[in-house]
Amino acid sequence: MQHNVRSPQPPHHPHLHSADTDVVATLVASVTAEVSGVFDMMDWAEDEIAKATRRHPGQADAIFHAFSLIRPGHFGLAMPSEFVYRSHAAELLQRVAVVAGTTGATAAELCLVCAEASQLAPMHGAAAGLYFRLWRTAFPDHPHTAELADQQVHYEKLHGSRMDELEQVVRRKFTDPHRRLIDIECSGTHHGELVTCRFAAAPAEAARRPGRRSRRRTTTPSAAASPPESPDTVVPDAAA
Repeated sequence: MQHNVRSPQPPHHPHLHSADTDVVATLVASVTAEVSGVFDMMDWAEDEIAKATRRHPGQADAIFHAFSLIRPGHFGLAMPSEFVYRSHAAELLQRVAVVAGTTGATAAELCLVCAEASQLAPMHGAAAGLYFRLWRTAFPDHPHTAELADQQVHYEKLHGSRMDELEQVVRRKFTDPHRRLIDIECSGTHHGELVTCRFAAAPAEAARRPGRRSRRRTTTPSAAASPPESPDTVVPDAAA
């Protein structure tokens, strides 16, 4: 069951500083938006895959098959807007490209966790500071006010060590062991185009079997033809 991030102000609490209230309210409002349709998200996913492929052409086949990894909805939280989803997808695709683990929550997912938590209990001090730290990591290009930037300096100075501890806790808690690049079946075609893919058991037979996704994009063939040794590992990009 998915929980939609709502937009009310954080609850009043006698120990909740006004500056913390302003920061949390601003961030919650920023991530809250009308949920887009599944086809919009598919378009965003394909666009992020294309961008990741251009950055890491040697990992094009692994990135292509990472489509299943970047679906929203992990940890019961829906992606409420385009910029949140794109950050989430881009981080996971980057992990695939550099052979990093994909089971841990992305910075965008942790921001959604913080937004949900802020509506259940007051956030102040280290918790509010961690939320803003994750926000800056997940959405570096999203508009930030000078006031919020000043607040972050304040949080890091006063609560930096406690924020580090909280971040370790939430990252351990929000891990999806099933979000891994495994059990890949490839017909040897990507979007209907014949390619040399390390995950294709018999590329020569690809013309007789349909591809798994119908949307088209430019795919750079990979020179590797054998699957990775570990089910959660992809071959490193030599250019990375």
